Amino acid sequence: MGIILEAEHLTYGYDEKRHAIEDLSIAFEEGKTTAILGANGAGKSTLFLHLNGILQPEHGEVRFRGQPISYKKAGLRQLRSKVGIVFQNPDDQLFSASVYQDISFGAVNMGLPSEEVHRRVNVVMEQIGITYLKDRPTHSLSFGQKKRVAFAGIMVMQPEVIILDEPTAGLDPKGRDEILQQIKKLQTETGLTILLVSHSMEDVAEYVDRIIVMNKGSVMYDDTPREVFKHYKELEEVGLAAPQVTYIMHDLKARGADVDVDATTIEEAAEEIARVWKQKNQK
Repeated sequence: MGIILEAEHLTYGYDEKRHAIEDLSIAFEEGKTTAILGANGAGKSTLFLHLNGILQPEHGEVRFRGQPISYKKAGLRQLRSKVGIVFQNPDDQLFSASVYQDISFGAVNMGLPSEEVHRRVNVVMEQIGITYLKDRPTHSLSFGQKKRVAFAGIMVMQPEVIILDEPTAGLDPKGRDEILQQIKKLQTETGLTILLVSHSMEDVAEYVDRIIVMNKGSVMYDDTPREVFKHYKELEEVGLAAPQVTYIMHDLKARGADVDVDATTIEEAAEEIARVWKQKNQK
């Protein structure tokens, strides 16, 4: 698999005083899950809005499958059927009277036959586990249900890239785990390329293949979670952090335990602590 979406020498500013992103070049590999991390003002949202064609760069270009995107109406419609964004607040996306109508909107807008629209909506609702909400009015949904409906409304267009802005924000632990597992399952089954923003370092460590850390409109780190979280002190300096597991493992090391401090998930930490405990008991 190759590069599906990329930005080259991207520069954009909301005012004349400074650029939100400047000379930013970045590429995303097909079928991978990438987290974009950064404090407020780092340029994450600006980048995402360029990747979906909502913003047009002052300099540089965005390419989908090697072709520069077109900012004409037809070109943007085609791009947004391939690169979808699910915003942090689902109320920014839900506007139809019923769940079925809302999910079907994108497919209808693509000009698909009604039979195909109906088929896609039913398949996506089944995949995401919200078929029981089909006839519910959108205003009566819980926050977590709205999140799932907004996600379904993008998935019905069968995008190749999906951008998720804080997909677990506002959810309780059970809801967070459920939606992340559904996203991972869909990514595995369909080969989706996923880009996400999350302030939960635990979620990032568990579910992504790659982390890009942005700071002041530029890339600070670009590597696997294990490698990026080695720089946890530098991350703290720009308003971020590592998973709690990282701090626990470093604390154990400081207390004399011979543990691998690069463990980033609970499972990895548990296995490492069990290994050290077993070695200690065998002596």
